[in-house]
Amino acid sequence: MSTHDYLKARLRYVRQDFDEVLDKLTDADLSWRPADDMASIAGLLVEIANKEKELIAWLQTGKWPDDDPDAFEEMATLAEMRLVFATLREETLRYIDSFDEPGLEELVACPERWWEALRLEACPRSEILRNLAAHEWYHTGQLIVYQSMRV
Repeated sequence: MSTHDYLKARLRYVRQDFDEVLDKLTDADLSWRPADDMASIAGLLVEIANKEKELIAWLQTGKWPDDDPDAFEEMATLAEMRLVFATLREETLRYIDSFDEPGLEELVACPERWWEALRLEACPRSEILRNLAAHEWYHTGQLIVYQSMRV
């Protein structure tokens, strides 16, 4: 298998778990939060979508998109959010396919504020894409905990 195959498999696997969590949510659940100072379910979903949007924009342009609007508003419906997640993932997969194997392993200069780069000044493009999957899985776990708290 190639780096392309492994990256896509990882993103598919993570998205499968994420979709299982989304399947248990309704629009009425989106504003719930465990405590006033914590993100709502919708807030976590915005964070997941924004990270994918930001990373792909950064990788495509070389500039971190600080001033871009959120991928969707917290007031969006679950159906609207799912459409954005699907669109972003399609864009990510196209981005992966735009590189050959050496291109995926090419070092990319990392912005200082991006701690996911293992505090390195540069890391392989593939590592950045793997981090996208790790980020989504992390927040999927948060959503599972949130759901267990609501029972």
